[in-house]
Amino acid sequence: MVNKMKKWIKSAAGIVSITLFVISIILLLVAIYLDYENFSEKVTNNISNILFNLATNLLGIIVTISFVQYFIDRQNEKDEHIEENSKIKRYDRFMNVLMIRYSMYLNCVVTPIKRRSTINPLKLSSQFEFEDMCDLYERSLYLCEGISKALIELFYEIEEILRNYMIDMIQNIDFKYNKELEKIIMEFVEKSIGYDMRGAILGNMTVYTSKEKMTETAMKYIKDTSHDWLGMAERGELKSNMMVPYVQLYKLLKIEIKLIENYKNYIATLDNQLQ
Repeated sequence: MVNKMKKWIKSAAGIVSITLFVISIILLLVAIYLDYENFSEKVTNNISNILFNLATNLLGIIVTISFVQYFIDRQNEKDEHIEENSKIKRYDRFMNVLMIRYSMYLNCVVTPIKRRSTINPLKLSSQFEFEDMCDLYERSLYLCEGISKALIELFYEIEEILRNYMIDMIQNIDFKYNKELEKIIMEFVEKSIGYDMRGAILGNMTVYTSKEKMTETAMKYIKDTSHDWLGMAERGELKSNMMVPYVQLYKLLKIEIKLIENYKNYIATLDNQLQ
């Protein structure tokens, strides 16, 4: 409220209104305190009436200006809101394409190959367990990507593209009327960076133990339900254990799925905001 008042005072309508208000106060003071001893009663009454009428007319003009400016400001705000929503929708067209691809590779990462044919790759769901990520280093079954890259590589590629697109969106939209959407997008970016373990997870693809590749060891451990990796991490028992990056990845996927759901739900409300 205070900010709106300051903005109004600095506007042309505010400056004119304040000026007219000061003039009307001066006229009222003159009408009240003017020395009328040298004037007849009739002249005195005429002067007083003129000054009071001028003062009250100026006050009426101030009210009119204020109302006109109010409706102009409301229309300008509505136009700004419409423009911001339109810009968000333009960004959302490509965002939706990226989210579809994100969903495809996330579902591959969190679904064992033997169950891959039973899922809808375009539907995001947080109903998966830690051990469901046991095939994250297997090759993609999507022919468009060839067979040279692991699933987790493809996921990280699209996740980074999605994150960077959100950063670009934040930098180019003011979000003056959509603060909640800005909050959702910012949280996705922050969590994506904060939980980022791709260096360790992808780095394991080139590491070998004395018996096998590190990736094979990791997939065995992920699949092994006799170890409560998530519980151990919560209790601080993993520390520098090789499973820490995979626990962080699991947590990140859960968070990002929820934020994407929140994003889509918010976008669905845009058309109803100005009705």
